[in-house]
Amino acid sequence: MKTKIFTGIDGLELIVNSRKSAVIFEMNHNQMNNKCSVTYNFEIKDFIELYKYVEIISNESWDNFTPKEANSLGADYYEYYDREHDNNGYFYLREDILKIDRPLLESNKLYQFNKRKMESFIYDLKKIGRQRNISPDKISLLVEMKNKISEYNNKEV
Repeated sequence: MKTKIFTGIDGLELIVNSRKSAVIFEMNHNQMNNKCSVTYNFEIKDFIELYKYVEIISNESWDNFTPKEANSLGADYYEYYDREHDNNGYFYLREDILKIDRPLLESNKLYQFNKRKMESFIYDLKKIGRQRNISPDKISLLVEMKNKISEYNNKEV
């Protein structure tokens, strides 16, 4: 399983796990509280990095992965049923914000994507990018700049 952590403006950590046939969003165990709803606010560069990473791991997790608009309830990522916890989770996407209602308070699992829900999620992320006039070239450039800044800041003086 691959894992990468993305940190929001307020320090909340979104953990993205991927394996064959699933991409799972989780929250840091140390940041769990007594609320079902968790909101991740990202700076634009971090949101773009999250988007690019999720797109890459989605292509690794599923064959013939093709982002497309949701055309059924099964394809809409707004709601999902978590079999393990026998409860529903909910997902809201807006600009640089992810709001997730987790299926169970006692679990750090926020959301588990199947292929079709992820295809519609990536489709909507791309749509947000187009609305904000952020082309794939700009996205790659911003991610590259962020990585170079991080490398520079982590060098010993």
